[in-house]
Amino acid sequence: MRSIHLASGATEELAKLISKYHKLVLHIYTKGDKSIKIIVIAGTAEATSIIDKLLDMNINVLATVTTRLGMESIHNRKGLHIYQGRLTQKNLESLIAEEMPDGLIDASNPFAKDISKNVLKISIKCNLPYLHYERKEIKSQGKDIIRVKTYDQAVEKLIEHKGNIMLTVGSSKIEMFTKIPNFKKRIFLRVLPDVKIISRCEKLGFNPGNIIAIKGPFTEELNVQLIKYCNASIMVTKESGNTGGTIEKISAARTLNIPTLMIERQEFTCENKTDSLEGVIKYIEKIIGLNAI
Repeated sequence: MRSIHLASGATEELAKLISKYHKLVLHIYTKGDKSIKIIVIAGTAEATSIIDKLLDMNINVLATVTTRLGMESIHNRKGLHIYQGRLTQKNLESLIAEEMPDGLIDASNPFAKDISKNVLKISIKCNLPYLHYERKEIKSQGKDIIRVKTYDQAVEKLIEHKGNIMLTVGSSKIEMFTKIPNFKKRIFLRVLPDVKIISRCEKLGFNPGNIIAIKGPFTEELNVQLIKYCNASIMVTKESGNTGGTIEKISAARTLNIPTLMIERQEFTCENKTDSLEGVIKYIEKIIGLNAI
C-alpha cells in the first residue's frame, strides 16, 4: 500500500474525516442504511423471504400486493410499508414519484409477464435499478405430462378431452376455460379464498359447487384427495416451480394415473435477473456501493 504524505496542518482534520468515513462504511455494511428504499413487487412466496432479508439489512421496504390475502401474508412485519391494489403503469409511476425509491425488485408471479414488462419499462424511464426475481423451472418429463405454451393451446387440448377437469391455474385467465363444452358441470376450480375471485368465477358461469376456495401450500396427499373429490380425468397446472407446488401436483396426478396438462412459462428477458436470495443481496450491495469498497 502506498503511503500518503500530508501537510502538518491537514493531518488532524483528515484523520477525523477518515474516521467518520470508516464508521459510515461499517454502518452500511453491517446494518444497512435506512435512507436506502426498495420497492418490492410481491406476488410469490419468495417475495416474503426477500422482504424479510431486506428488513434484516435495515433497508426501508415498500411492498406492493394485489389482494387482501397477499397483504395478510406480510402485514405483521415491523417497519414494512404496504401498497395494496391493482398495479397499473400509472399507479406505479405515482408510487415511485411519491416514495422516491433507490431500486425495484420484481418478485411478481412468474406468469404475470405484463406486470414485469410494465415495471421494467417504468424503471428504465425513471432510471431506477431493476432486478427480476424468478424461481427456477421444473423440467418434469414423462408421457403423462402434456406441455403447452399458451392458455389458448391448453383450452384446445381440453376441448378434445373427455371427463372432469381440475384447474389449478389461478383465476387471472379463468374466462378462457368457459369455451370448453359443458364447462359448468365438468370444470372444478381451485382458487384462493378471496371474495372477489369467487364472485368473478360465479359471474363467468362456473358452478359454485365446483369452486374449491383454499389457500396452500398443498401436500401430495391433499392434492390426491382433491382430485378424487373432483373425479377428475386430467389436472391442469402452470409451470410455477417447486415453491408453487408443481411437484406435488404432478405426483398426485401420477398416483391416480391421470395426465397433467402443463402450461409453460413465457421467457422474460432483462439485464438483471436472479433466482436466488444471494442474487438479491448482491443487487442491494451494488445499490449501496459495497462493491466499490
